[in-house]
Amino acid sequence: MLNRRFKKHIRKDLEMTFTQFVKNLHREESGQDLLEYALVLAAVLTAVVAGSASLASDISTALTTINTKIQTAIA
Repeated sequence: MLNRRFKKHIRKDLEMTFTQFVKNLHREESGQDLLEYALVLAAVLTAVVAGSASLASDISTALTTINTKIQTAIA
């Protein structure tokens, strides 16, 4: 019986601590700023990855064209 009371008390403390944590996180503006920076960083990285794939394709096409012209000039 003492064990049940102890577990119930611990559980109540943990629930209260979690609730306080969520309330404090909601009030904290620094947490929101950090989230905003992370979202901007994710957007920038997405744009860089998408742009680099397109750029790599353009560079590959240009190098193939140059290689073809060199091979034609040599032959």
